[in-house]
Amino acid sequence: MSLALQCLVGLTLLVCGVVAALPEIARERIPRSRALLSSDRGTSLWLVEAPGKRWYLGGQAIDTLRLAALLRHQGGKVAVRYLPSAALPIGDISTSLRWLRSLGSGPVLLELPPLPGR
Repeated sequence: MSLALQCLVGLTLLVCGVVAALPEIARERIPRSRALLSSDRGTSLWLVEAPGKRWYLGGQAIDTLRLAALLRHQGGKVAVRYLPSAALPIGDISTSLRWLRSLGSGPVLLELPPLPGR
């Protein structure tokens, strides 16, 4: 086997390996949910946003102005867990997340709803 043929075979194997690895490299990474820890319950505020700028805190409806005052008052004492409705467009979610982060110095964590059918 000549040197040129060996190089061609090696190059072919390299290209085939890269092409075979592309689906794994480009695969969508799906976030995994984690169980709610008992330590999270007292130090987290769970916020749900529904379409039409309707907010729910701990399952109870809350006015936007009251929510803003509460988050400013809490400061960095609690983490805010923000769960947007699956019906909200990504632009609204981004705007709301930015607004929540501007209200306090504590962390605002984006909790993603489960995908339909999973």
